Amino acid sequence: MKRVFISAIAALLCIGASAQSDLTTFQVVDKNGNAVADGATLEFSETEGSGSDLMIPTGLSVKNTTGTDQGVGIDINLSRLDNGEFSCCFPDNCKRTNEVGEHIDFNAAGILEANGTKPIQTEWIPQTYGKCTATLQFKVHSVVEKELFGVKIPEAGELKAYAQKITVNFEYKDPAGINDLSSDNNAKVVSRYNANGTRVSSDFKGLAIEKLSNGKTIKRIIK
Repeated sequence: MKRVFISAIAALLCIGASAQSDLTTFQVVDKNGNAVADGATLEFSETEGSGSDLMIPTGLSVKNTTGTDQGVGIDINLSRLDNGEFSCCFPDNCKRTNEVGEHIDFNAAGILEANGTKPIQTEWIPQTYGKCTATLQFKVHSVVEKELFGVKIPEAGELKAYAQKITVNFEYKDPAGINDLSSDNNAKVVSRYNANGTRVSSDFKGLAIEKLSNGKTIKRIIK
């Protein structure tokens, strides 16, 4: 009887964890207001700032297409980060990371007002020339009201559905030697290490730190 009860609880948890797909509540738009399709891959190489303030922004925003407030969240899978940090200020908080991998709830879910548009403020902050790739999974959350000093304030509640997913590719090009970046595709892996710095074999799976024959060191996830 105890085993049946535990199995029933596990089944309910699995059902609760499996959110549906919703591609209509939110719409990703570019800096010109053009809609970005679900599953799209976008390329960015235009820089802003200089020195330690240099970054490559996306200029993307998320629009609430409904007439009611919606809870919104974001998961980020950072699959490549040659150097520097990846940053995202969405929906409300800002966070930076230099860790390759999947980041569930990269920032706390927030509220996107009815028919409102909010900048994603996602950028790569490179230290030197290279590339960065991230997949952004937007999520629809319920809206709950929390009373504070007698005032009802809307907050994001439980996950309801998965919205659009897009991939952003960043490239910081060397203007004096653009062809040098293309050599990454032809460079051979000289040595490969895991996240702990232990050297691993060519059939290793997971987060790998690779030293290339062109002198560069990159992080990537091998599946």
